[in-house]
Amino acid sequence: MTARRVQRIGVGDIVQVAEQHYCYGLGTLTLRVVEVGRRERHSDGLWIHLRGIELGDPRGPRQRRVLARIDAVRIRPAPRPVAHVPVRPGWDCAGCGQAWPCPDRRQRLLDRYAGDRATLGVYLGMQLVDAASDLRHLPAEALYARFLGWLRDRDRPGPTA
Repeated sequence: MTARRVQRIGVGDIVQVAEQHYCYGLGTLTLRVVEVGRRERHSDGLWIHLRGIELGDPRGPRQRRVLARIDAVRIRPAPRPVAHVPVRPGWDCAGCGQAWPCPDRRQRLLDRYAGDRATLGVYLGMQLVDAASDLRHLPAEALYARFLGWLRDRDRPGPTA
């Protein structure tokens, strides 16, 4: 009996799994991996927990957790990196699946507007207004914290010794 080589699935990989080889889904799943979880041995082989952004769904990209058979996962060559832009109506990041503006986008915005924080504040305020119509279920305080609060928090001086 020869040992089968288990492929290495990594963050950023785009994987495809046929319907019969992952739990709780219909059709072939295409996923951009954002987290690789633990492996589990079952009677039909080795399975792995994956979290990622489901691609190819007609409703748009969405975050998904799946349990898939490792030997059935096919890794596709990744296209150029996806921009960290919001996907409406949920305002999650197309690049990483986190709430937008995600940490990566925040850093890029800080770099881009380093000399003009007021303009950055105006831009983020306009994004907040756009998001408010899609995210009516969130309280105003949560929207403020998500879109503008982090900017103000970065301006506060740290504790003094």
